[in-house]
Amino acid sequence: MRLSRTSQLFASLFASTVIAACAGNNSTSNTTGAAGSGGGAGTTGNAGTTGNAGTTGGAGTTGNAGTTGTGGTTGTGGSTSRGGTTGASGRGGTTGAAGTTGSAGTTGTAGTTGTGGSSAPTAGCNATTWPMGGASNPQMIDVTDKTGATMSRQFYFTLPTGYSSATKYPVVYAWHYAGGTASGIVSQRYYNVQPMFTNAIYVAPQGLLSTPGDATTSGWPNTNDQDIAFARAMIAWFNTNFCVDSTRIMSTGMSYGGIMSHTVACEMSDVFRAVGIMSGAFFGGRGTSCVAHPIAAWITHGDADTMVTFANGESARDRILATNHCGTTTQPVDPAPCVQYDGCDAGYPVVWCPVAGEGHTIPSFAAAAIATFFKQF
Repeated sequence: MRLSRTSQLFASLFASTVIAACAGNNSTSNTTGAAGSGGGAGTTGNAGTTGNAGTTGGAGTTGNAGTTGTGGTTGTGGSTSRGGTTGASGRGGTTGAAGTTGSAGTTGTAGTTGTGGSSAPTAGCNATTWPMGGASNPQMIDVTDKTGATMSRQFYFTLPTGYSSATKYPVVYAWHYAGGTASGIVSQRYYNVQPMFTNAIYVAPQGLLSTPGDATTSGWPNTNDQDIAFARAMIAWFNTNFCVDSTRIMSTGMSYGGIMSHTVACEMSDVFRAVGIMSGAFFGGRGTSCVAHPIAAWITHGDADTMVTFANGESARDRILATNHCGTTTQPVDPAPCVQYDGCDAGYPVVWCPVAGEGHTIPSFAAAAIATFFKQF
């Protein structure tokens, strides 16, 4: 397999003691968390009140009453309703009074992360049978890259307890680090995000070897977009076999897995809803072409990281900030030391968690924070 110059440098980086250290620092805690609920949409403004009907004319033949005023329409700062029309005067009778003007509806408060609407049922919805998941059931799928070359790729998946084909589920893709394995990610309970965000389907794809026969070189070089093609093929497979909420596809990973999540955020931001990235980077120039679409992102990086440098992490973050039209100011959010950027596109927040003095490792707070971040969508 022929890699681009940037990919060769990165593969060389992770094939050395760098890769071994990377693989050794990826253990996470096993604390079980509760299932999250989806984020709420913004509330609708109150409609204007209905105008009062005109009063009946007095003496003589009764005047016709004014018609009822039309209530103000609902909307942002609801529009003013029209008053009732003037009743016709009876002979000697008084003129009917006009209906009162409806009150303007208040402006709806924007929700923090609208879901973008409900997705259509996938082909697997209401199926009566489906494939078995778990660590003992690896799946194989043929993947064709942009040159037309086809190879078989492997992945594992885990269904939520009580899976029902009548319910649409979010899907979380967890990409392993350099030298890691998909089965290892399953045994780690998908970076320990799964116990804290339980009502989702989890997927652990297997990377390719940069050096044939050397398991320490497994990863995501994305040569000829082969790993993005793998992601697209898995998404199609899950849509066919399971009931998926296609508006809630997530990605997470550490190190090389974080790099793959950044690649997904670049090339598939119109498909993936959110990413949770640990010690990652974005290496452009690997044949990638970014989609002009925002994506919600939670990102952490240690400022003492010498494998995937802090500067590389900042550069990758800045690309997403620009895509999401975020400002430069931030507000602190839980957990410390995380901050959220102001002014990002509605529903596409960017959270940045720089960790002082930390190297190439997973922070203790990452699993719970990523689970919480994913739950809001």
